[in-house]
This record gives sequence, C-alpha cells and structure tokens, in this order.
Amino acid sequence: MVKCFFTDDNLKSTEMTTNTDFLVDWQQKIHNSLLDKLINDGVIFIDDCFSLSALQQLQAESGFLDYRDAHLTAGERVSHIRGDRIRWIDEQCLAGMAYLQAIGHLAQFFNQTLFAGIRRWEAHYACYPIGFGYQWHSDNPKGRDERVISAVFYLNDDWQSHDGGAIAVVNNLQQTLTFLPKANRLIIFDSNLLHEVQIAHRQRYSIATWFRKDNGIF
Repeated sequence: MVKCFFTDDNLKSTEMTTNTDFLVDWQQKIHNSLLDKLINDGVIFIDDCFSLSALQQLQAESGFLDYRDAHLTAGERVSHIRGDRIRWIDEQCLAGMAYLQAIGHLAQFFNQTLFAGIRRWEAHYACYPIGFGYQWHSDNPKGRDERVISAVFYLNDDWQSHDGGAIAVVNNLQQTLTFLPKANRLIIFDSNLLHEVQIAHRQRYSIATWFRKDNGIF
C-alpha cells in the first residue's frame, strides 16, 4: 500500500472539494496561551476538535477498513513493544482525506506561528486490540528528525479510565502527563518527546498523525 503524503500543493489543489464538516478555525482552537503551552511544555490537547458529523464519518470509516500489523521503524514486528494494527490514509479513505486536509490547515497555522518548517503531513488509522499498547518511544528514533510535531485523534465514544489505553507523554519539564483517548480529542506534541500507549482493555481506535519537514524524496 502506498502512503498518501499531503503537501501544500495537495492542499491548494483540493480546496474546491473541502468537506465542510471538517472546517476548523485553528487560530480560535489554539489561542495564544495554548500555543505558548505547546512551545514551553511541548504538549497540548484540544477537546471537541471537529464537528460531530466529522467525528461520526471518521468513526464509521475506521470500522470498515482492513488493518495490517504495525511495525517498528526498521520494519520489525514486535508485538510486545507495539500491538496496534494500522491502515494508512489514502484516496480510498474519503473521511480520512478530509481529515488530512484539515490537518494541512493546522500545518499552515504552525508554520505561520511557530516557523515550524512543515513541508508535508501523513496519518494512519490505528486499532489497538484488547491487551495491547505501545511501549515508551520517540517518533524520531535513532537521531532522525524528519517529524516535527505528532498528533493523535481519538475515535472511541464513552471511554473510561478503567478501559486503559491512555497516552502518557514526558513533557519538556520532565513531567509525565496522561490523557484518556476520549472521542474528538486531539493530542498534539513535539515528536521528540517520549510517549507510550498504555495497555487497552477494550478495542481502541485512533488516528496517528505526523507533521514532517522532509520533502518525501528518497
């Protein structure tokens, strides 16, 4: 399967096909104090990120996709380190593509406010079966720095603390912050920060997202 990387050129060429359910005023969502928190702490979250209709479209799509086992950066499948199954978002994922378009506008916002140098972005659906998580790791392993900002969007309704599956992130202040995977919540953090997905006690659905500064030419 070919990954679908989005760039500024993709964004401009799809402006006329925008799914209005996914329109977000990122400047209003990420006001100055929250932006300062991202700069200083390296982690923020946004609840009620998208419209209810957008959330429902992503929930429906995530339930009808064929998932494959996820691998580590080197391509090795080690289920005791990570147990999620994934599906990269591509042109066959209509709701996912609308999500990526919205994420593109967020990338533009970060470039304007943080001079982040984001050149492209990508995302995949992730499904964690019961009994699986993802051990402590950084999204830029072994000194690589292509990923600038990471984000995770959550899809499960009525998630409770006893369901597990929380994400824990060690912020810039060396504090460990824990967030439940609440539906319509977007966690945003520096890609260099250590984080883990704790063991899920019910099937857990999310969208993992990365903002990258490389041009995608290898």
